[in-house]
Amino acid sequence: MKYIKSIIILFIIAFSLYIGYNAIFPYNSPEWMGFAPYDAVKSGAEPKKLWDWLDLLIVPLSIATIGWIYKEYEKSKDEKKDFENKQNETLDSYFRVISDLIIKSNLLDIHLNKESKIIARTRTIVAIENLNDERKGQVLQFLYESKLIDKDIIELIGANFRTSEVSGIVLKDTIIKGVYFCNSKFIRSYLDRSVFTACDFTNTDFTDSSMQNTDLSYTKLIRCKLVNIDLTTVDFEGADLTDADLTNSVILKSQLEKIFKKNNIKLNKTKIL
Repeated sequence: MKYIKSIIILFIIAFSLYIGYNAIFPYNSPEWMGFAPYDAVKSGAEPKKLWDWLDLLIVPLSIATIGWIYKEYEKSKDEKKDFENKQNETLDSYFRVISDLIIKSNLLDIHLNKESKIIARTRTIVAIENLNDERKGQVLQFLYESKLIDKDIIELIGANFRTSEVSGIVLKDTIIKGVYFCNSKFIRSYLDRSVFTACDFTNTDFTDSSMQNTDLSYTKLIRCKLVNIDLTTVDFEGADLTDADLTNSVILKSQLEKIFKKNNIKLNKTKIL
């Protein structure tokens, strides 16, 4: 169906260009278009031209076009609604399973059986793979507030939190290692005393966040925005800050020396102590 639509659209574009060309250079255009001067003596009665046919077709074509636009709008709206419903179902199902494990299987007990941990980790990994940006953020906040990552009950190593919308999130005193947060938004977030060792924050925005004693050692912070932040207590040892933006932030010279890669770091209005 998409193939047929593409052919129709290409035909309409090509035909429109053909008409446009003949309108610009009318003397070589076909008589049926009506652009070139018509010689009634030579050719007799003037036949119907392109514009005459368009006059007849303009009303039905307009109705058909409006109908098609409305149909596509309704289809798009239905698809969006279906997508949102499936997202909500996935999120609700995940919350129910983990809540049952917490209540019925005592998931928060650090001495619990391995089976419950495996189920919790598997359901978490699958859920975030199928959720959109904002709902990934909801999962991360849920895990933090439920103390499931605080006590390292659910290991998130290798988890795909790419493009997460977690602006304003609170992740104080937590440990998250080896997680992908590329292209995420942590704007105005609270990350004090948290550990993010070996995480990938490529293209992530931390603007206006709180990072007191945050551990970002051996992380990827490529093209990352660390704008308007007090970075003086952040651990950057072994981190990659290639093309990172530290505009209007505060950092120690000794911290910059520990950074593994710092090519093209933006230090516009950055205070280096």
